Amino acid sequence: MRVLVMTTPDPSHLPPLAPVAWALRAAGHDVLVAGQPDSAESARTTGLSMVAFGEPFDTEQLVLNSLAPGKRPLESRPGSAPGTAPSVKGGFGGVWIERARAMAGEYLAFARDYRPDLVLCDPLDYSGLVIGGVLGIPVVHHRWGVDPVGTPRIPAAREELADFCRTLGLETLPYPAVVLDPCPAALQLPGIRPGTPVRYVPFNGSGAMPDWVRAEWGAPRTTTRRVVVSLGRRTLAYHGVPFVRALLHALAGVPDVELIATVGAEHRAAVGPVPARVRMLDPFPLHAVLGSCDAIVTHGGSATTMTATLHGVPQLALPQMADCFAHGERLAACGAGISLATVAEQDDPAVLRASLSLLLDDPSYAAGASRLRADMERMPSPAEVVPELERLAGKASSASF
Repeated sequence: MRVLVMTTPDPSHLPPLAPVAWALRAAGHDVLVAGQPDSAESARTTGLSMVAFGEPFDTEQLVLNSLAPGKRPLESRPGSAPGTAPSVKGGFGGVWIERARAMAGEYLAFARDYRPDLVLCDPLDYSGLVIGGVLGIPVVHHRWGVDPVGTPRIPAAREELADFCRTLGLETLPYPAVVLDPCPAALQLPGIRPGTPVRYVPFNGSGAMPDWVRAEWGAPRTTTRRVVVSLGRRTLAYHGVPFVRALLHALAGVPDVELIATVGAEHRAAVGPVPARVRMLDPFPLHAVLGSCDAIVTHGGSATTMTATLHGVPQLALPQMADCFAHGERLAACGAGISLATVAEQDDPAVLRASLSLLLDDPSYAAGASRLRADMERMPSPAEVVPELERLAGKASSASF
C-alpha cells in the first residue's frame, strides 16, 4: 500500500513518526513524506523520501517575534498560569489550523495523483484529515507524548475549518480513524481519548556516535552520580543563554554529581566558563548514555521526556512553553519527576539544587520512573502495529480520485 506521511512545518514534528514509517517500509509498503520545506532535513535524516510544498514557515522565528526583548518564553508572559494558560499550552495549536486552511488545497491536488491508501500524520496536522475525508481514506494521528493539544484541539479545528471543508464537499472535518499513542496510560492526560498503544522508539535525527560515548561502553560506573542537562536547542535560541548559564552554576553545587550539558557549539562561548564538574557537549543521542544516568534535567519536550521515560530515569522538568508544561505536570503526578513551572522557581539556585537533590536522594522517584519504563516496555512495537494499519487501509471504501 501507499502511505502518505504528513507533518506540520516544524523540524521537530516529523522524527517521532519515523519509527512507524520505518516499520511500514520494512513491511514492503511505499512511504512518502509531504510537508513544507521546514521538514526537508528531518525527512532526509529519517531516510524517507519527501515532496515539499510552499514556502518555509519558520516556527522558530515566529516564536522569537512573539517574545519580549531578551526574555525567554516563560518570562515573556508575566502573570500567566503556565500549566493551564492557552497562550503557553493549548492555544498554540491554533496556528496549525490556519496552516491546514492555507496548505490543504496543494496537498489534496498532490494526493489525487499519488493515490495513498493511508495517511499518517502528526497530531496537529489537520490538512491530513481534510485529505482523508475528501478521498475517503483512513487517517492515523500519531501523538508525540503527553497530548494537551492534538486530540483536545480537534473540536476547535472542526469548528474553525467547517466552512473550508464545505467548499471541498465535506460536511465537517473528520476525526482520525486511529490515534497511535506512545505515551504510557499512567503518564497520559487523564480523561483524554485513549489511543492505540505503540512502543516509543527514540529518534531525533541521525549522525555519528560521539567518541566519548563509545569510549564509555562497557566501562564500570563511578560512584559519582551522573545527571544530564538537556534543555533542547530552542531553550537556548529563545533568549535562554543567561538561564542556562545560571542553571549549570546552580546545579554544580549539588554534591557528588557529574553534569553533562547538551549545549551546541554556537552557544558555548556565550554561556561562558562553567564549574569543573560540568561538561558542555554538542547534542548527542540521549538514549546512548541514559542507562548510565541517575537523573536528567529537561525542558519537558516530548522527545526528551519520552526517551528518559523509556530508560527509567527520574526527571527534573523546567518547562518554558507549549506542551512542555503538560509533560512536567504528568511526570510529577506519576511520582517520576519534579516540575518547576514558574520563573521564580527556575531562577532560584537554592530551589534548583534542592529539587535535584531530592530527585537523586529520594528512592521513590526512581521507583516511579521504573514503573513507567515497565509500562512502556509492555507496549507493542511499531512493527507489531503495522498489521492493524494494513487492516485499516484494507477496510477503506473505494475512493473517487
